[in-house]
Amino acid sequence: MENNHKLTLYVSYYLSRFNNEALTNLNYKTWSSAFEDISKKLNVKKLSVRNWRDEFDPLFQHRKGWYQRPMSPSRVKIVQALEELDEMQVRGIVIDILTGKIKEDPEEEVQLLSLVTEDTKGKGHKTFILRGPTGKAAENFYIRYYNETYLPRKGVLIDCRDLGCGYDFKIESNDLESYIEVKGMIDISGGILFTDKEWQIAAEKGNNYFLCIVKNIGNNPEISFVQNPASKLNPKKNIYTTIQINWSVPENQLISLNA
Repeated sequence: MENNHKLTLYVSYYLSRFNNEALTNLNYKTWSSAFEDISKKLNVKKLSVRNWRDEFDPLFQHRKGWYQRPMSPSRVKIVQALEELDEMQVRGIVIDILTGKIKEDPEEEVQLLSLVTEDTKGKGHKTFILRGPTGKAAENFYIRYYNETYLPRKGVLIDCRDLGCGYDFKIESNDLESYIEVKGMIDISGGILFTDKEWQIAAEKGNNYFLCIVKNIGNNPEISFVQNPASKLNPKKNIYTTIQINWSVPENQLISLNA
């Protein structure tokens, strides 16, 4: 992937995540004018800018996006790197890219480029689906499934999805608590991603932690459970670098204030 394409991915992520706010804050009146201007400034195809924005869309629900296609490693890496930054911070990076200011700070440019993982093509290429419409559909399917079957354990199902606690649902049954993490696949096969917190909680809860896999979510869903996945699965650990922004003032500037 060429460097200008990598940098365009950051811009496309910003457009997708912040949608109309991004359009306004970059002083564009229409999406068409935004795609046209960005394509000229970064020397990429206009259609590429739009398509790359659409690839991120399933995460943010502004448009339908390419929900049927797993997110490739380069896109996953950008999401992981920027997810802790607010609109103003991401906009600052995007403006540096679009104005060419990034060329004045080689360290920033090298960091941004190095964070984008190359997408491996050909045999053995694996992609993963981040939580978006597929994940939500799987979670909603599980709620209906549980109300009919009470699996994997009977009790009171509690929705924990917005608590960030390392699992989607908790089942309370007498003095026993069970923890359910739901993963959805658009097809009958594919890989899944655990966040570090999910994996650590899975190891901590042991036999009381269940991985619920819902395959083929768009057609005839198939559901299965893995009890104590931390003892049965051997995932590959991926370490992502999160971009943090700070501003350093060199000593000579401080000295000059007192000169």
